[in-house]
Amino acid sequence: MDVSVKNAFEKLTKACERVDSLRQKQKNGLSLKRLLAEDIYAFICLISKSGTEERYSYFNEVYQGGAFPSSELNCIKEGGLPRAFIALNEFDRSVRNTNTVQTAGLFVSFISELGKSYLLSRFDKKEVDSKKYIDYIRSLQDALPCQDEDRSNDRAKASAGVASQNKPSQGMELEEGKKSEEPAESVQEDVPEETLEELLEKLNALIGLAGVKQEVTTLINMIKIKKIRDSRGLETASISKHLVFLGNPGTGKTTVARLLSKIYKQLGVLEKGQLVEVDRAGLVAGYVGQTALKTKEKIDEAMGGILFIDEAYTLAKGGSDFGQEAIDTILKAMEDNRENFVVIVAGYPEPMEQFLGSNPGLKSRFNKNIMFEDYSEEELLCIFNAFCKPFNMKLSIEAEYCVKEYLHWLVQHKSENFANGREMRNLFELALSNQANRLAEKVDITDDELNEIAKDDLPVWVIHPQNSEE
Repeated sequence: MDVSVKNAFEKLTKACERVDSLRQKQKNGLSLKRLLAEDIYAFICLISKSGTEERYSYFNEVYQGGAFPSSELNCIKEGGLPRAFIALNEFDRSVRNTNTVQTAGLFVSFISELGKSYLLSRFDKKEVDSKKYIDYIRSLQDALPCQDEDRSNDRAKASAGVASQNKPSQGMELEEGKKSEEPAESVQEDVPEETLEELLEKLNALIGLAGVKQEVTTLINMIKIKKIRDSRGLETASISKHLVFLGNPGTGKTTVARLLSKIYKQLGVLEKGQLVEVDRAGLVAGYVGQTALKTKEKIDEAMGGILFIDEAYTLAKGGSDFGQEAIDTILKAMEDNRENFVVIVAGYPEPMEQFLGSNPGLKSRFNKNIMFEDYSEEELLCIFNAFCKPFNMKLSIEAEYCVKEYLHWLVQHKSENFANGREMRNLFELALSNQANRLAEKVDITDDELNEIAKDDLPVWVIHPQNSEE
């Protein structure tokens, strides 16, 4: 259960109950809560590229107590504004001159939270159409009566979810938990390719990662010199392009891999330069022979680019596990396609060392390690501010002091699996949700209030970190 979705949904359903008690039910006798259930189902149908029924069934059981199964809903899946929203909007217009809370705004806030939860969930791996999500939110905002400030707030909230997936250039990994694969069709073909100089500028603009930048720059320079020697007919040493990325979560491994795939293409090392991200679940099947086929599909998808295997050490479990079949298939592909196929394996340092030592073939092919160090407290603050920047948001003086004190404590007490940039992303989103809850019931909200994260928007464990469990 997502706490932000739960809180927003509870506020909305209470508003629906209050409005129902003050107005006559519609001619068909449906309550606002029933209309709301049908609107939620329609929204899930609209934005879900797959797994619609499974996704709604979970929502109904967890948030609605199983009261509204999809089989009993009369759902208009596309076209027009949601009916509960229309009813709430009409009610708001009828009481515009009173101090009553704008109930339609609560509908928009809830839908924003629900869509964002699907975009960022570490558990729900079904695809979401982010464009339809944003367009849907905008259509609701445009229909709100005289709510310019609220619209800005909800638009920022809706965009925040998409930004955390689509803005890898902020200098940290923006993925939630394990990374989901990006289908090739999600890339806009009409966008001009970035030049090598532009890609290197992006690499150098990443927050922190000084050692990583130096290692990658050295690798690029070696490839450049090799190409010059080859063009002049001089003898050249073989350069392995396969890499091992070592480090905790959220340290920029996937972000750097994405940039490197494009850099390799610009250098002429790879034909296409795409990055295909997988983990154990994307390679290993449950039956003999199927793992090789499943792994080969991913290899074929990555051919001409980079296959990025996160938590690669999970493939080497020993015994009769099928992970070894995946390893053997990948090693053969690396041997057969030396000029147009690159593999990057990533994970925690110690398990990765054990993984590479488990197979002579792995040790010989992955002889270049790049260490991604944890971020410092100053770098973590820069990352947090990077999340704020696209929405013109900033911490208040009091809030910034609390965050700095918290980061100092956090760096001193971090666990072995410290999540780095993801910690900052989660903190930003939680502060954004708390700000929305704080401002939602205000009548006159200023732009300054919308753009400022106050101390009250920070979770208690940030304000009093010494009381947190280590």
